[in-house]
Amino acid sequence: KVVRPRRRSKTHTYYAPRVLCLLSTWPYLSAFRTYLTELYRLATCTTNFMKAPIERYILNICAEVPAPPPGSFEVQLSILDSTIRFWAPPADQPVAYVSLPYGILFECLDIGNVLFAWYSLACERKVLLVSGQLSLLTVCAEILCAMLFPMRWSHLYIPVLPRFLSPMLDAPMPYLCGISRENFPHAVGDISEETVVVDLDRNIITMGQHTPDLPSLPHRRKMKLEAALENHAGEVFWQARGLTTAQVEEARASGDENELAMLLGKADAVWDEKISTLDDAFKCSPAPDSMSLLYDDAIGSSNDKKQSRWDAVQEAFLRFYVSMLKDYRKFLPPSPKDTRSSWRDFGGIDGGGRFMVEDFMKAQRPEFQPFLEELVGTQQFDDFITKRMYNAGNAPDVTFFDQSIDAKKNRSKLKL
Repeated sequence: KVVRPRRRSKTHTYYAPRVLCLLSTWPYLSAFRTYLTELYRLATCTTNFMKAPIERYILNICAEVPAPPPGSFEVQLSILDSTIRFWAPPADQPVAYVSLPYGILFECLDIGNVLFAWYSLACERKVLLVSGQLSLLTVCAEILCAMLFPMRWSHLYIPVLPRFLSPMLDAPMPYLCGISRENFPHAVGDISEETVVVDLDRNIITMGQHTPDLPSLPHRRKMKLEAALENHAGEVFWQARGLTTAQVEEARASGDENELAMLLGKADAVWDEKISTLDDAFKCSPAPDSMSLLYDDAIGSSNDKKQSRWDAVQEAFLRFYVSMLKDYRKFLPPSPKDTRSSWRDFGGIDGGGRFMVEDFMKAQRPEFQPFLEELVGTQQFDDFITKRMYNAGNAPDVTFFDQSIDAKKNRSKLKL
């Protein structure tokens, strides 16, 4: 008996899964996310919009689209109905990239909690971000780090911490980590009692039992920073929940707890639905009764409506550091003849090559001293001074900060 092989049916279609992961040294988080989302739409569209294999689109962005030159020029890339923009700041003005979607952080946290999270990092505390959406963790961690400019976070940094690494949350050092809400219950036993836990989904900050107290901020500088943030981003938090600040304040002033509870409950429902699909590459159409139909601003969309507001937010934090450190150059040692790893080590016991910490502190106003005493003992300040002493000519960020100090002093002279 002759057995003939069965012919494979021509009607069968076989699919192989593909994963696209875009790696880059450029911090264009929003632009890259938009490109991958549109590419996903293009590849899964029922109609034949794709004019070339998907590999051709990948080659285009990886090998053919140039990185934007520093300055006022931008590179635009069109895909489907989206125009994606890439921009880099001038080389001599290396403020952290405004292309970061600052609006997302201010939608997750109100201004008071944004300031507390930033100040905890400025004083090098242990900070853990928690969210049910992995997309929020990296973006918010990057934004918080950018707010530290001209300082840089110098300790453990894992924006998305895998479950098997949760024991690192008890590390005897400062850290900035993020963890998914799914893994958070499994990590509770490993979290240090000195950790500041920031819940991005619920706008709640919880401090461990042994979290060191933060030094007081200078009252006037704190008020100026808060006023600047309220002016430029004060409405963002409630707008993301379908309300205005005026509505919330009116409900609170009325004294009607039921009305306030209903208002806040509606706001929570709007926010929960907005972030519930943030990790989805391609969001399906909302249901007819979806809250998103009533409040359809996409998360982070305020970023595009008024980009200058986020420039102003960055400048507010920069002005704070300028005010606090405007005289630091007076207390630098003479230019060293040889190079060492840190300003703490150079010069030996006589301290001839060290930053004059004691003199610097004595010259500050009493209200400045609690924060500055904490700051000068941090690793980020150590790195900043070391770079200023040994590599200032090749450190445009230090040069830019010094120029910002000079600009403030010139403005002060004009006022006189």
